[in-house]
Amino acid sequence: MSNSPRILIYGASGYTGKLIAECLSQRDMPFYFAGRSKDTLETSLAIVEERLGRKAPATIVQAANTREELLPWFDKVEVVINVAGPFMQLAWPVVETCLEANCHYLDTTGEQDFVIAVRDQYGKAFAEKNLLLSPANSYMWCAGALAAEVALETEGVDSLDLTYQINDALPSQASTKSFLRMVNNPQYLLKNNEMIEWQGDRHYTINVPHLSQPALALPWSGGCEPVWYEHDERVRNCKVLTAFGDEIIESVVGIIHRFNKESVGMNQAQKEELTNQFGDEMTPAEPPKDSPDIHRTVITCIGQGRQVTTVFPLSLNAPYTFTGEICAEASERLLNGELKAVGFQSAAGAFGHRELIEKFHKLGYMNNPWL
Repeated sequence: MSNSPRILIYGASGYTGKLIAECLSQRDMPFYFAGRSKDTLETSLAIVEERLGRKAPATIVQAANTREELLPWFDKVEVVINVAGPFMQLAWPVVETCLEANCHYLDTTGEQDFVIAVRDQYGKAFAEKNLLLSPANSYMWCAGALAAEVALETEGVDSLDLTYQINDALPSQASTKSFLRMVNNPQYLLKNNEMIEWQGDRHYTINVPHLSQPALALPWSGGCEPVWYEHDERVRNCKVLTAFGDEIIESVVGIIHRFNKESVGMNQAQKEELTNQFGDEMTPAEPPKDSPDIHRTVITCIGQGRQVTTVFPLSLNAPYTFTGEICAEASERLLNGELKAVGFQSAAGAFGHRELIEKFHKLGYMNNPWL
């Protein structure tokens, strides 16, 4: 592989950015390690290299989140991985500069409203240039799309009921801000081919096959699976709930009630700033790297049709590290010309769900239903 970087991570110094850099380094894929602060980037890259036990194939790039500073670097690469969130607040210059520079765009968002907006504004334009526009190329909401595609292999399935359940949730600082802003905005599910709004200020009691007791869950933005399948002729209904432990769910519901009270009379910009403040209060420091022995998750997809019901549990571990791995895998497949569908796509649609599940099973992240 060429020593000239063809991949750029933007917002690379954060929790997830470091994991993506580690996964790219393990594959010996050169990349630009980019962000606004050179000092922070140097400190973060040192952490990556300490984990690796060797030098990373990285080149540090200092660039503000503007077209003028991003474009010269995007012109040098084919793939940009954006990790700078909250994405509705920060991602637009990165998306727009990718389109101008003819770069594939990947990000790790969990924000349903941003995914809908970027699809509607730029999906067609990326497709016309044979480029991939793949937000949420991450644990949430890539894993659910993989599970959904397995369920859709059963003839007659047209409805998808998805649940994410994770042990010992470990949200990063950026993730905390993202999910707090998204749970305080409208959240949608797909019902009878129409997007309808969840009641976002309450939790739901759910039952999933692998737990002996019921759990509390939230729409957690509504998920991106309803967005992936909104215009898919195979799917009539799609909804997603997420269970991150009862204490976290109850705490987030409390924050939603607090937001509803304190945000009265605020404009959207002021509301966004308020959720950022909540995020700083909730996760003041970066957590340690996640562990495959502690941070385990099951994504359950119940597929239904007129005459059929099927259940597929996708077992997965270390979801943040998996996010780094799916970004590295997507980058490698893009550079190798293995893109199956252009424009706005989930990772499953872009690269094939069987191919990805089989690869991540070999890497030790998930089960393989075909073995």
